[in-house]
Amino acid sequence: MEITHQRVLEGEVFEAVRARSPLAGKQIIDLGSFSVLFEGETSASVYRLSSDNATHDFAAKAKKLGIQGVVQILADYGAVACYQNDGDSSDYLWLAHLERLDSLEKYPNQQAAVARLLRHLTDSDDGDLLATPEDKVDVLEKLGDAPIEPCTRDAVEAMQLLLPEYIAETNVDLDLGASNFMVCAVSGNVILSDPVTGLSNISEEHRKRLSAEGIVIEVRR
Repeated sequence: MEITHQRVLEGEVFEAVRARSPLAGKQIIDLGSFSVLFEGETSASVYRLSSDNATHDFAAKAKKLGIQGVVQILADYGAVACYQNDGDSSDYLWLAHLERLDSLEKYPNQQAAVARLLRHLTDSDDGDLLATPEDKVDVLEKLGDAPIEPCTRDAVEAMQLLLPEYIAETNVDLDLGASNFMVCAVSGNVILSDPVTGLSNISEEHRKRLSAEGIVIEVRR
């Protein structure tokens, strides 16, 4: 169903990107903190348009390294437009085609397993946003002896392998809220969907291209 009054992303740039392929004609199906999800090419996929690149970056790293337990990225378009420019810094819109996952709430056993994991990592069943260097280092240490259950094994191993790369990124937070753990309907395994936030890694070459062309929508190689 179309979500007509979403306020996550708005404005002329958002509407222009939305009107271009591959989003043209696609319905909005869900919203995140910094993203709008559109229907994908099949019922098993979604397009994610976001003002935050961290999720795409995390998923791309997992795919390159063959790491399970992370949302599968089917196509990465990178930064497709400059969303806002305040003179000192710019925000961009990032587009990716991702596998479609199910909400954790539909799976009581997996939800309970994630709650136990998050209680160990963050002292809360619902998880937490970890922003300070001390908190981020602390959660990495706790991952070393985190409770591992069959449905969470891949997700825990993915965090152990990938989260250390983001510790040095001062603008990147670890977002280990329960809503960022989802489920693959086929396997029943818990999947990380959005465990980091705050990244915007765009090259100067691509920045200049967006400035010149406005919108660039092509799959990154």
